[in-house]
Amino acid sequence: MQDREPWRLTPPLSGGHPPSPGPRAVLGLPLDVTRGEAQRAFRRLARQTHPDVGGDAAEFRAVAGAWADLVAVLPPDQPVPAPRRGPAQSPHARAYRPPSSRVVWAETRPSAGVAPIRATRTGPDFATVLQAEVARLAP
Repeated sequence: MQDREPWRLTPPLSGGHPPSPGPRAVLGLPLDVTRGEAQRAFRRLARQTHPDVGGDAAEFRAVAGAWADLVAVLPPDQPVPAPRRGPAQSPHARAYRPPSSRVVWAETRPSAGVAPIRATRTGPDFATVLQAEVARLAP
């Protein structure tokens, strides 16, 4: 007797339903997938198949079931190590640390209770200083 379906190697299961695909096939993942990649694939498929956004409830249940099966098998991703720092310092130690930058220019400020003196100038004005500097730098 000749088989009608030569591609079928095994007889169908009871009830004639084909075997369900594995969780990696449902999520469309390769065998060497990491947990993070699998989680991204699950979330993408969950957004597409969720009944609240117009997806099919049966497909969503298949995706959620595949994720539940896969989580039990996949090892957790290795956490990224935090950069090593020195020992923690108290705020008092930081307050007394010398500044890391150098003050290049500063001007004296009048004390808080005294109004600044602007009426009397003892030095040359800005225009005179600028002309002298331009003349000095000119070739």
